Amino acid sequence: MSSSRKQTSLFSFFTRSDDKEDGSPSRATFSSSVMKQRENFLTEKMNRNGSMKAPERDETEERKTCGAPKRTAQDDEVCSPLKRNHTPKRCRIVLSSDSEPDDECGHENSKQVEISVEADHSPTSSDNPTSSEPCTPDLNVKPKNRTSTPRSVPRTSAASTPRLVSEMAHSFIGCFRVNEEDMDAPNVSMSSLDRSIYKVEESAACGTSKKEGGLAVLSDCEAGRFPHLDFDFLQPDKIRDANGRRISDPYYCPRTLFVPDAFIKQQTPGHRQWWLAKSAYFDTVLFFKVGKFYEMYHMDAVIGVENLNLTYMRGKFAHCGFPEIAYGRFADQLVSRGYKVARVEQTETPTQLEERNRLEKNREKVVRREICRVTSAGTRTYGVLDTCDGDCALDAVESSARHLLSFAEKVLPNGLSTYGVCFIDTSVGRFYVGQFVDDANRSSMRTLFAHYEPSQILYERGRISAASQSLLNSVASAVIKEALVPKKEFPDAESAVKMLTSKLYFGEVVREWPQTVRSLLVDADALDAKCAPEFNECMAALGAVLWYLKRSLIDVDMVTMRTFERYIPPCLLGHPASQNDSIEGMQSGEGYWRHRRLVLDGVSLYNLNIVPPLDGVRRSGMRDSISSKYSLYNTINKCITPFGEGYWRHRRLVLDGVSLYNLNIVPPLDGVRRSGMRDSISSKYSLYNTINKCITPFGKRVLRQWVCAPSCDGDVLRARQDAIQWLMSPTAKLFTDKATEVLRKMPDLERLLQKIHTLGLKYRASQHPDSRAVMFEPLRYNRRKIGDLLSALSGFERVLELVRLYGKLFTEAEQRPKLIDRCFGACFPDISGDLSHFQEAFDHEKAKAEGIIVPEKGVDAEYDGAVEDVHECIHNLDAYLFAIRKRLGCGSIQYFGSGRSRYQLEIPETIAKNLGGDFELKSSRKGYKRFSTEESVRLFEELVEAETRCDIIRRDVMRRVFADFDTRAAKWAAVTERVALFDVLLSLARYAKSSGLAMCRPEFVFDSDTPFLNIAAGYHPCLAAKMCAGREREASFTYIPNDTQLGGDHPLTMLLTGPNMGGKSTLMRQVAVLVVLAQIGSLVPAKKMRLSPVDRIFTRIGANDRISAGQSTFFVELNEANIIMRDASVYSLVVMDELGRGTRSVYLSLHNLMLRKVDRLPGLLSFMDNENDVDPTLENVTFLYSLSDGVCPKSYGFFAAKVSGIKPEVIRTAFAASQRLDMGIDGKSSRLALLVREAKKGCDVGQLSSMLASM
Repeated sequence: MSSSRKQTSLFSFFTRSDDKEDGSPSRATFSSSVMKQRENFLTEKMNRNGSMKAPERDETEERKTCGAPKRTAQDDEVCSPLKRNHTPKRCRIVLSSDSEPDDECGHENSKQVEISVEADHSPTSSDNPTSSEPCTPDLNVKPKNRTSTPRSVPRTSAASTPRLVSEMAHSFIGCFRVNEEDMDAPNVSMSSLDRSIYKVEESAACGTSKKEGGLAVLSDCEAGRFPHLDFDFLQPDKIRDANGRRISDPYYCPRTLFVPDAFIKQQTPGHRQWWLAKSAYFDTVLFFKVGKFYEMYHMDAVIGVENLNLTYMRGKFAHCGFPEIAYGRFADQLVSRGYKVARVEQTETPTQLEERNRLEKNREKVVRREICRVTSAGTRTYGVLDTCDGDCALDAVESSARHLLSFAEKVLPNGLSTYGVCFIDTSVGRFYVGQFVDDANRSSMRTLFAHYEPSQILYERGRISAASQSLLNSVASAVIKEALVPKKEFPDAESAVKMLTSKLYFGEVVREWPQTVRSLLVDADALDAKCAPEFNECMAALGAVLWYLKRSLIDVDMVTMRTFERYIPPCLLGHPASQNDSIEGMQSGEGYWRHRRLVLDGVSLYNLNIVPPLDGVRRSGMRDSISSKYSLYNTINKCITPFGEGYWRHRRLVLDGVSLYNLNIVPPLDGVRRSGMRDSISSKYSLYNTINKCITPFGKRVLRQWVCAPSCDGDVLRARQDAIQWLMSPTAKLFTDKATEVLRKMPDLERLLQKIHTLGLKYRASQHPDSRAVMFEPLRYNRRKIGDLLSALSGFERVLELVRLYGKLFTEAEQRPKLIDRCFGACFPDISGDLSHFQEAFDHEKAKAEGIIVPEKGVDAEYDGAVEDVHECIHNLDAYLFAIRKRLGCGSIQYFGSGRSRYQLEIPETIAKNLGGDFELKSSRKGYKRFSTEESVRLFEELVEAETRCDIIRRDVMRRVFADFDTRAAKWAAVTERVALFDVLLSLARYAKSSGLAMCRPEFVFDSDTPFLNIAAGYHPCLAAKMCAGREREASFTYIPNDTQLGGDHPLTMLLTGPNMGGKSTLMRQVAVLVVLAQIGSLVPAKKMRLSPVDRIFTRIGANDRISAGQSTFFVELNEANIIMRDASVYSLVVMDELGRGTRSVYLSLHNLMLRKVDRLPGLLSFMDNENDVDPTLENVTFLYSLSDGVCPKSYGFFAAKVSGIKPEVIRTAFAASQRLDMGIDGKSSRLALLVREAKKGCDVGQLSSMLASM
């Protein structure tokens, strides 16, 4: 029998005073023997934690608080299962106040309240409340009046005493506390975390209750049917949104839930708060804070048990929970499974609750709660609650970028669509915005999804075309998608601009907006912001992202990063700005001007004689021939070929989504979740995974951008090649070894910058609900915050070490690699002064240990002023004491007191007898009396005021330090960019050295008359990596390199023929992948490679239909072929494999005719050994996998069938049918040739008709 512990709900705020009128309880109770075991267990439990006291049998018994000894095996043996029909016992328990911080050994300021620990919850306690409001709920509600008794009651009178209810001013029982060491266990289960005061064993048998040791044991199935399953408003056919719309309504909102008023009135205040939040966030799992625990109820509890390995707590309704410190771990697990998670915090202390009740004349008994964060797949951030302790907390999370993407669509009259897109990586706070016209196949959108993997997609409900819906159903079928209500949730362009003018975002001064956002406006310098008509869809998509971020309560965090970049599809421009191409937010500097161009309109071109006029040849009167001859263009034009290196500058190789998938460049969008789409081996050996030797997470993200958009720029390619070769040289070994060591200790600086930016926001500290949240591990969280800052500073200091080391490697006369020099050379940002500033700002070790930053003098002027005011007040008090001593002639007079009673004048009794009326007696002790005067009271009040102001500033000092760090964000981002660039270069160098193959430096020719591609002894990079891995395991795996020549002195087109399993598809992919690798700037596995740049790679490989989009295999093939014929240029590389495979073999009869028409065709030849024309099952074929001129005579499909294990008799039958078909085709061909000859001889019509009839 398997057993696990269950927790028992002790939430008195979830129970009502529903006792019977005669005072007898309506609940099942315990027997005295069971209660005895419970009390023993409680005693040991409370002794361990120090936050509870043992149950009392007598009020006069002395109560002592003890430490928290280690848990022993005997503790787990004490079992106190719940049993019905027995008299309840009351015990006195000390609960910690919500307003007091936790102490390691106990709670000094604890309150004593009575709790009735009962066997089960009444039916009323497991019912639940509601709200019909669709907006973010106000969780502050008024409960019913309840009775409370502040003293213990004898056990004999328990039956006649009304059940006691504790207020929410008291926290959940402190003995539930779990150390974080327990949470960091690698395979921790919730069973080991449930530190319940009861331990309930579950029976493995379903539907029965067994006894063990004379105690009842619950079965899992007893908790299988919960009340929420029977709620009428939760039935599938009766669910409505907050506005009363049913699921069948096209405007139904799945994010909200309608809960009847009659139902909500029956609920307790605690449950009512939960249902109010659930009504507004029906599609979200609520982590509902109760004391130190996050609780999950009803349908959320079922999700928690099924996905998080939690256990149900005892009670009628579904209920489970976990400690506050475990939030990050469990939230991440649910979000990874596609759920949304809302964190509901207590935002009021008991003292604040009492004060609010006094001022508003309320009688509320539950503290206020607010939703502080909603996390989904597209809105992940990594705050202090989302990560664990440690210097490298961020390194444990996934390093790849995941984007929240929204798009708005406008269908054009010609059937095409204009798309406005906006997507953001919330982990770094970077926005991308763009607008473009897409083709009928939505090629640009497919490419966008492939380059920037979306984890969540937002679109406008009812306003997208069927083609867009098909795109979402096919390419993004595994991605979470949400339809937003037009205008209300998906704002139009005008409303989006109005959102941006908020003081929390950019404000009304347009000139101070980020340049990328200003470029979407009619006039970037106008006082009144207005979106340009050509960017309406783009601005609307930005508004949708802002609305969703606001709902997730991270909008201000993201927008104030001011990092916006323009997205242009690579197929439209050829060189989209990569992630590290610009640092938006720098309103000036080199980063602002990168990739920008000087604008020359037609008037300027004409007036300055830049180029000959359009009609200068035909209309000599417009501009004379001398002027045209000496235009600037004709003066500097010395080009020999139409295309020179300048043509390729800033251009990129375009890889659309189809090519990325067919060539296995990057793992597929949903490869992790849908193993059927591509197996794990194929994903493992994608080009990205093969060459990815990056150490830092942000370096890996940049490498992926390089792989998805390789460069065509000669300067870029040569710089990368030079840098990689230098890193591989013996000269650089010392530097690369040190760099590798440094990078291994480097945190994710890019994400840390966003994290520190958030921690430094004043809005976060004053207006965000998290600023009001009552947390029970504040010291731990403060340590994490300080740890993040110190980790970032340490990372930048390590980078400075590399800069200093790099400077020592070269003399002034030595040539330095250009790209490495850009990373660590003279243009490296000067951050030494900034690091020194933070090094001297505060004591790092002390701050990390104590969780408090106390700035050194001179760091924070306001704090220094406040401290000076305190010192001045103390000095004034000391001066007054000196004056009193002098006046009374007694040097033994001193101040006495603490807290609000400080600075009382303690005067010897002999002198006190003669004091005047200005001395007011406060207290006395033997031989002394204590007085205050008007002056001492005034001085003390000034001190209290100064101390209060200083304390307020001190609490804000940490945020100020983070904000100070964030003011240098431009420098930090520039350094991070350079480190990422170096990490990618080092990765490519490590790949070249570890590949186990001969590597060569590709040679690019930019001024060739015709495009060409020559590869000598080339390997497929991914298969070569697999081959090397096989060698390490002593596995037999051989790979035959091949030469490939296209263009130049060779044909531009190669038609491959060969046997099945001969390697045709592999060779085609190999050529394309080597081109991608070469244009990344890497060395390639080949003896020699020489080529002209490729501007785009098209692929038409395999036979795949799109069932969800309603497209057959043949339709998909023709679509892809159409894109190739429409968009391919002379510099494009086209890879087509088995066009027409998706329908009947209409090309079969043309196969031999095609081969006869072409004189010389490259093909895959195979060496035939022991060929048998009678029985193919006796045939042996040895594949040479080498490329040579000629035509392969046949496909050897029957040999492939034999290798695959098909029965010999089936193969023989198919072979016989194939021979009959060939004979029939040959016979018809010969008769057709005879008919043609006779017709040419002049045969009459009658003879020709008879010949046709015989055929």
